[in-house]
Amino acid sequence: MKAFRQGLKNKIKNANFGKATLFFWLVTGIYLAEESWRLDLGTLNQPGSGFFPFLASMLLFFLSLILLVQSGFEKKEKAQDKSRANYRNIIFCLACLYVYAWIFEWLGFVPSTFLFIILLIKFIGKKSWILAILTGALTAILSYIFFGVWLQAALPRGIFWR
Repeated sequence: MKAFRQGLKNKIKNANFGKATLFFWLVTGIYLAEESWRLDLGTLNQPGSGFFPFLASMLLFFLSLILLVQSGFEKKEKAQDKSRANYRNIIFCLACLYVYAWIFEWLGFVPSTFLFIILLIKFIGKKSWILAILTGALTAILSYIFFGVWLQAALPRGIFWR
């Protein structure tokens, strides 16, 4: 957990988060929470149409609030030249998304999500194969449990489970 917090602090230092941008997302989170409150929130057992937007807006609000508070305590450092984007990673990510959408129905939700996450973590995140495979498996399984089992969404089964 300590390594995660240190990594988050480094990202905050290196990222060019302007306070105006963070304030914009803070106000947007408040506005979206108010608008989703007007919809029926429902209960935890039977959520209404405003339940998920309300949770998402609260997440947006609290994350932007945390970053805004942290940016006030950070020392000013030299701005690093991050103007040049890594176009190879962008093109690879878009290609992975295209292939993911193309094989989604044929291969099924779980295997295509598993492969998609592995490719992103291994080749864009430049992590080890073990971490990529474990993260891909965990993401695919938890996503299936959340969307397929809990929300009962109609996910494609693919060629392996027909």
